[in-house]
Amino acid sequence: MSKIAFHDFDRQVLQRHVIRGHVYENAAALVDRANAWIEENKVDVINVESLSTFGSGDDTSVSHWYSGIRVWYRIE
Repeated sequence: MSKIAFHDFDRQVLQRHVIRGHVYENAAALVDRANAWIEENKVDVINVESLSTFGSGDDTSVSHWYSGIRVWYRIE
């Protein structure tokens, strides 16, 4: 029986700046990482969705948007 699972890919911080804010990878790099993971793990992708969440708790303790993508896939 197949089950579904998901894997989240958050945008990675490329440079950390306390005052100016962090610099994150662009969308193309994020999609490239997701594609590499899909190929490496040979998963059966069902759907891909964007993620946007407002939160806090990083090293600067400043609230900000977290963004990324979620890959839904089938597992045996």
